Amino acid sequence: MRQSFLIDLACHTLPRQTSTIGIRMTEASGITQTSEPHLVAFAGCTLTPINHNMTVVINPANGNQTAVAPQVVETIKACSDFNTIEAHARALAGSRAELQGKEEMIASTLAQLDTAGLLLDARDVCQKLSEEAGTQLAPTRVFIITCDRPEGVTRLLESMQAAGSLSQHDALFLIDDSRNPENRALNREAVAQFNLSSTRDMFYVGEEAQTTLIQGLLEGLPEHAEGIRFLLDREQWQGSKTFGRSRTLSLLLSVGYRALVMDDDVLCRAILPPIRQEGVGLGSGDMRKAAFFPSLESLMNDTVSADFDPLSGHASLLGKSLAGALRIINDGPLAPQQLSGANAALANVLEAQSPILVTQCGSLGDPGTGPHWVQRLAPDSVQRLLSAPQGLRETIENHLCWLGSGRHNVFKMPFMSQVTGLDNSKLLPPYFPAYRGEDALFGAMLINIHNSSVTLEYPWSVPHLPLDGRNVNMDTPIAGSSGVISLLARYLTQRIDYRDRLTPEECLVSMAQDAKRLASRSDRDLLMDYRSALIAGLSDQLQMLMVKYEQSKHTASHEWQMYLKRGIEETQKALVTEQSPTGMGGVDANASEAMLVAEFRRMALGFADVLLGWEQMRIAASDLVDEMIRSRSMYPL
Repeated sequence: MRQSFLIDLACHTLPRQTSTIGIRMTEASGITQTSEPHLVAFAGCTLTPINHNMTVVINPANGNQTAVAPQVVETIKACSDFNTIEAHARALAGSRAELQGKEEMIASTLAQLDTAGLLLDARDVCQKLSEEAGTQLAPTRVFIITCDRPEGVTRLLESMQAAGSLSQHDALFLIDDSRNPENRALNREAVAQFNLSSTRDMFYVGEEAQTTLIQGLLEGLPEHAEGIRFLLDREQWQGSKTFGRSRTLSLLLSVGYRALVMDDDVLCRAILPPIRQEGVGLGSGDMRKAAFFPSLESLMNDTVSADFDPLSGHASLLGKSLAGALRIINDGPLAPQQLSGANAALANVLEAQSPILVTQCGSLGDPGTGPHWVQRLAPDSVQRLLSAPQGLRETIENHLCWLGSGRHNVFKMPFMSQVTGLDNSKLLPPYFPAYRGEDALFGAMLINIHNSSVTLEYPWSVPHLPLDGRNVNMDTPIAGSSGVISLLARYLTQRIDYRDRLTPEECLVSMAQDAKRLASRSDRDLLMDYRSALIAGLSDQLQMLMVKYEQSKHTASHEWQMYLKRGIEETQKALVTEQSPTGMGGVDANASEAMLVAEFRRMALGFADVLLGWEQMRIAASDLVDEMIRSRSMYPL
């Protein structure tokens, strides 16, 4: 039954009895009397301001509608994680000066909202996620992607041999994007040597095999020739790092399969987390943890290997429904108390049949980013960092760390992982072929076309130990300087609507139209779009740094406080500085704004062509790859 009433927490005019909505309260506490405490949160409601005294709140799940004072709405937005009404009241009373000493009043207001059906109940989420239906898992194909690092390839292949269990996979591939002919020859030879003793042969996807695949696509899909060349022709990206091109090749080589993609500088070894957590995480803010080591020797010897390899680990839950995976992880359905502290907005959009389309794992050693990932650490991880024997700077610059999950964590948007599982039996989007940020754009596109899907991070990691002397420097700028690809990912992320029910094919067309729409904008508007998006990102970073700085006052580390203070000062300066794409990292020093805007248009229109032809490319690639396997043309002869 729909209820409508005005709650005015800000004016302190709460009624002591509310018989019109049937709440039983005590004079002592103002808290609803129930048989047992339950966890609630404010999430998923639509908010429509009417005037300065009233905002209409509607819960789309049950149709309940309530008029609430705007001040109340702003207050209860903080109840975004599952907790008891009493705990929410304590937290709110301690967060704002005007609410101090008013826990009873706050609890009464929340109880009214709960009875009116405006709060999300953890019991309802658990019930929703318990309705499991069986899923048929596709076979797996394994990919190593490499570019001019033959020593890493050899080391990885040796670790794969030691791990065993390779015969369970349908096929193994090494995708070689090396520029140096000598490195290509070394990689081909390493694969040939691997095949002499492996229980499963590995295919070598070098220049010849890649050319065969590209020519086959061009001949079979002449109407999509421009998109094919944009996506796969390395000549179109001379002078640029084509990080996404190899990942797209792995998708074209695994249509209808689950793809397990490995970077070339990892070891095929699963490491149990040095920090263990109970239960399952649902998009909590402290999802990832970090631990730190005094030396590289300690990093490798003071950790515990799992009794499975990372390829088997990824394949265990990749492609399953969320309900099915939760029953396995949890040894039964979720209990409401397990959602304590979980992100309610995420829980509200999860479905029992949400497919796990991406799986990730943690990193032991180099986390794969620059040095400033530490600014986002939760307080417990910060304390471990500040206690590291070598100190903050040497610990981070020497990669003496573990970054990962201490339990299975479920969330929406995937990010970079040195070993990644992709359920390519579904229509996945391509990666942008060049530049950094390709993983963020892939994630944004994935959730756009499969908005019910989820990503799962496992509670184990792989050693990530680059051999190329990769250096990071804590003195590099802290203020973010996102490239165009990352900003485009932000744009797409903001447009996700979890209520949309377009097919993945329709979503690809819609994203292609968005890209064309962006390309049609004037130079001036595109430059303003760039500045606005960059400022929004810097604003988010500044807010986060200011929170971290306040927390740092409770530590004894002057170095940490000064690091965060520097980040705040740099970000504030960037916010008041007129931003130009000429300042992006990796941009030619002689490039003008007009040149960069023209290049953006080329990229947007080219990627629109890719998206419009991607489904046909996948279908054609599947047949071509089958023929290449039958003809043994990808064997490292």
